[in-house]
Amino acid sequence: MIVAETCRQFLSDCGINPDRLVLEWASAAEAPRFVELITGYVNSIKKKGGVGSCEGEADAETIRRRLDAAVKAAQARKPRTALGLLAKKLHKKGEYTQEAIGKGVSSKILPALRALRIREEIKLLLAGASMDVDELCKVLSAGPDELEKPLAEMQKKGVVEVHDGKFRLAGK
Repeated sequence: MIVAETCRQFLSDCGINPDRLVLEWASAAEAPRFVELITGYVNSIKKKGGVGSCEGEADAETIRRRLDAAVKAAQARKPRTALGLLAKKLHKKGEYTQEAIGKGVSSKILPALRALRIREEIKLLLAGASMDVDELCKVLSAGPDELEKPLAEMQKKGVVEVHDGKFRLAGK
């Protein structure tokens, strides 16, 4: 349940309707239930339309870029460690409610995933054009405080540089 909730919250952070993710269980002995679940899910997705067309979702190009960055973020050690620590904490306390899991994910795992996604997305954006902080904030749907640390770290590591008040990938 922790992984599913993490995925739902991270999808939402990426601009995708989290209702596109459904996790249901059906045993091999429940073929009619399995058919019912799949049919219901397919019908629900058809109603929502393609990715980027559902109410509240970002446009398809933004979603594609965010998912590219999200894949890299999800592979990092920090969010995986946070997930393991949260699972251990919830198990120790015996807290398995949706509320406890949702709160733990939003306070422990999602911030790590979001920070890494933003860092990766900055690289993707700057590969195409130089941008100032205001432009990055608008495109990333992030505040200047969320960009300050990753931009400073990437600048220190020589990944990005500033030229005429705009950030760009180093060497571009």
